[in-house]
Amino acid sequence: MLKVEFVNPFLEAAFEVFETETNLKLGKGPLSVQQSSLTSQEVSVLIGVTGEIHGQVIYGMSAKVAKKIAAEMMGQPVPLLDGLAQSAISELGNMITGLATVKFGKDYANLAVTPPTLIVGTKVLISTIDIQRLYIVLMSEAGDIEVSVALREQVISDELRVIHPKKAVG
Repeated sequence: MLKVEFVNPFLEAAFEVFETETNLKLGKGPLSVQQSSLTSQEVSVLIGVTGEIHGQVIYGMSAKVAKKIAAEMMGQPVPLLDGLAQSAISELGNMITGLATVKFGKDYANLAVTPPTLIVGTKVLISTIDIQRLYIVLMSEAGDIEVSVALREQVISDELRVIHPKKAVG
């Protein structure tokens, strides 16, 4: 089941990471449930979360915003979204997601993140299957970043548990 509380660690992490890595201030827009599985931005960073909760987090932005953010991170102009700029944007998503998993604390202590996947292009289908997405816009001086959080608690059925019998001593 989708929990609004799953968004807060990502928001806190985004504000911290942006402050230290980009010197850009963030503002928070309204929270909503996203229905579409298609990307609406030109650049999207997709990162999986595994463990006691699992799913995906997607950070979307225009190419213009991605170049501005990469320029802030790298300390130099970024005229093209080249490999280095793509790496910077991917790492930003990775840092936010990694810090967010730490912020879940003791409630969900065994979380891990997958390596980031950078997607360039709009209307790309990213299906979270049957996990709803909570969607929020982060507003920065460089432009808006859309954050889509599709996470749910891991459910382990008793039928799936494997019980190993004790070995006989003989």
